[in-house]
Amino acid sequence: MSFGVAHRTRRRFLAFTSLLVGLTLVASACSSTEPPFVVTVTNTAGAGDSGSTPVVVPTVGNGQTDGGDPAASNSVEPTAIVGRDVKITSTPASGSTKLAPTTAVTVTVFNAEIKDLVLVSKTDGTELTGKVAADGATWTLGEKMEYGTTYNYRGTAVSTDGVDTPIEGKISTANPKNTMRASFQIRNGKTVGVAAPIVLTFAGQITDQAEVQKNLKVMLNGKEFKGGSWAWLQDEDISGNGVLQSRVHFRPAKYWPANSKIKVTANLYGVDMGGAWGREDISTDFNIGRKLVVKADVNSFRLVVMVDDAIVKDFPVSYGAQDADPERATRNGVHIVQEKYESFDMCNPRFGYCDVKAPWAVRISNNGEFIHVNQNTERAGYLGKQNVSHGCINMGLADGKTFYDMTIYGDPVEITNSTGPQLGFSDGDIFDWGIPYSEWQNYSAL
Repeated sequence: MSFGVAHRTRRRFLAFTSLLVGLTLVASACSSTEPPFVVTVTNTAGAGDSGSTPVVVPTVGNGQTDGGDPAASNSVEPTAIVGRDVKITSTPASGSTKLAPTTAVTVTVFNAEIKDLVLVSKTDGTELTGKVAADGATWTLGEKMEYGTTYNYRGTAVSTDGVDTPIEGKISTANPKNTMRASFQIRNGKTVGVAAPIVLTFAGQITDQAEVQKNLKVMLNGKEFKGGSWAWLQDEDISGNGVLQSRVHFRPAKYWPANSKIKVTANLYGVDMGGAWGREDISTDFNIGRKLVVKADVNSFRLVVMVDDAIVKDFPVSYGAQDADPERATRNGVHIVQEKYESFDMCNPRFGYCDVKAPWAVRISNNGEFIHVNQNTERAGYLGKQNVSHGCINMGLADGKTFYDMTIYGDPVEITNSTGPQLGFSDGDIFDWGIPYSEWQNYSAL
C-alpha cells in the first residue's frame, strides 16, 4: 500500500490624450501636466489562482507601452492611473473571473493612503472587509469569498495633496457544479488515548493533496502543534459503494501529552482540491486522556497495563502461537485500541472456526487482531503459560472485563518479541504507529 496559470501578462497599446480611458480600477484625481504618466499592468488570475505581483510598465514615446502580447481570455484592460503620481493596482486584476474563494485579494496605492475599502457582493450586498497595512498603502482581504459571486470594490484613497480618489473594479469567483464533503473520525468533545491518530476522510478522490494539506491545522492546548506529520494513505473504497475515497492521517512523532486539548481545523471551503472543491470548513475539538500504555511482551505471557508510567495491572494471557503457521503469530509493533464489543463473533475459515462468540472483545488492528476473552484457553490452563491463539491475545473472563472497562480509543498496545511480522501497510486502516516516524513523514504532501 502506498500513501497515498498560466498567466499571460496582458500588455496592450494604450493611446493617451489628455486623459487615459478604458480604466479597470479608476483613479480619477486632478490631472497634471507633469510627466510621466504610468500604466500599471496587473497579471490576470485564472481559476483558483491568486495572481502575482503587478508589473509597472512606463509609457514611452507617444504614450504607447513597449509591448503587445495577445490578450488572454480572462484578461482585462490594464489598470491605468491618472493624476499627479497617484497609482492604484490590485491583485488579482479587476475583471478576473473563476477565482477560488480563497484567493488572496490585495489593493495597493502609491503616493496615497487607503481611506476605506470593502468588497461588496453583487448578489446580496454582503460586505467583505480587510486590513489596511500600517503605512496605509495596502489593503488585504480578510475573509473568504463565496462561490459563484461577483464582488465590486468600493473604497476611497486619499492622495498626498488631500484629493479623494475612488477605488472601483470587480472580480468574480468560480461556481463549481459539485463540492466534496469531508469528515473527521474523532467527534467533538470525545476523550481518546495518547496514541490516537487524527483521520480525515473525503467523499471522493483528491488529486491536489498539497493544496488540501495547506489548509489543515492541528492545535495543542491553544498553540499550533508542529510535533507531528500528516500522511496520505492509498485511496480505497472505504464506504463499500464502489467509489474510491482519499484519506489523510495525522500522528505525533511521540505519543500525545496526557490530559491535553486538541483542536483540528480543515478550512476546505473554496479550496480547489484538484477537480473537486471543498464544501465547507470543518473542525473538531477533543481531549487526550490519561497516559495509559499496554506493554505486550509475547515471551512473557503477560499483558501489563501502565498508567502514568506505573504498573496498574498485570494480566496472564496467551498470544498467537509462535511455532506453527506464521499467520497465527501476533504482529509486532504499536497497535491502538480501535473498537470495543461486549461480544464479537469470530470467524477464520482458514483455521476451521466461525461464529465463535468472544466476550469483551477489544479490537487493536483491522487485520483481525483483538484482545478478548477465550474461556477455552482459560480452562485449559494456557493463560500466562503458553501462546496458543490464532493471533489474538486471549484473556480470562474476569480479566477481560476489567481490561475492556479501562481502555479507550487510541490507547497504545506495544507488542514486542513475536515471531510474527511487523504491523504495517497491509494491516487495515490504522497502522500509523507501525511505520517509523522518519518514514511516515515521507507520505506528507508538503
